Amino acid sequence: MRKTLMTGLVFLVLNMLKGANPYRKAPLEFTKLKLSIWGLQSIKTMRLLFMSLLGVGVCLIFLMSGLVLFHVGIFLYAPWDFETKMGFTFVCAAIYIGIAVSVFFYLFSEKKWSQIFHAEGIIKNLSERNHHCSREQKTEAPL
Repeated sequence: MRKTLMTGLVFLVLNMLKGANPYRKAPLEFTKLKLSIWGLQSIKTMRLLFMSLLGVGVCLIFLMSGLVLFHVGIFLYAPWDFETKMGFTFVCAAIYIGIAVSVFFYLFSEKKWSQIFHAEGIIKNLSERNHHCSREQKTEAPL
């Protein structure tokens, strides 16, 4: 990643110093493409890091402590029969699992993260550049 970033900065500086001649256009477009890909990969890495550290760790700790404390309270203080307490516990557990799964899929979906970091615009820009570069290569006469 560092090599790609440094190469991109060198090409951008050289382009500003020497001007845009036709022979420097292809390496500059290639560098922009590589930097855009690097940006998309960094979004994916940040998403996975956030998901693993904050999402899984903290949410599971709170979920498990809440489940345990709530059900201990039901078993100790509710004046119901044992079967009623167990049925209530199983219904609550199913509801908790459903809520946890739906929140997990909503917060950590790739679509949500691509909207946050505007990755769709980057991909659209890359596809337009690629289409533009391939059209230029077809129109140039071979040497």
